[in-house]
Amino acid sequence: MRNKSGFTIMELMVVIAMLAVISALALPSFAGWRNDAKLRDAVSLLRGDIEMAKLRAVREDDFVAILFDANGYTVFVDDGAGGDRGDWEIDPNEQVLQNRQLPAGVTIDVADSDMFENDRTRFNGRGRIGNPGIVKINAAGRRRELDMKNRFGRITIR
Repeated sequence: MRNKSGFTIMELMVVIAMLAVISALALPSFAGWRNDAKLRDAVSLLRGDIEMAKLRAVREDDFVAILFDANGYTVFVDDGAGGDRGDWEIDPNEQVLQNRQLPAGVTIDVADSDMFENDRTRFNGRGRIGNPGIVKINAAGRRRELDMKNRFGRITIR
């Protein structure tokens, strides 16, 4: 007599086919969730860094500028140490507060951002924004906007 314990090849192939179908259905949903999570994280970090820049400008009673590029942004105290005060440029002795690169696949749409000068903003010593506007962040076809059009520096996410 033969021992009939175990699986046949046919049973094993059916289980593998079922797993393939289930994973094919779940994978696009997982990829979309991951892109949404990366976008939410990037927007949250940017909002926090902008709030930190505003508070730091009040604390230092000086300009704190944020320079944007497609892959990230730099926050620095624009106090003129080693250069001109308020010149929107990182001079040799000015303190860089944050130099953040965005996660892979997440970009700042600098050309489409709605600011007087698309790639920068700053706060003065009273915490007021000097270049208000909207920063647009993209990830895999999804977009979020940080609206900084309030002259007092209030930031809303859309």
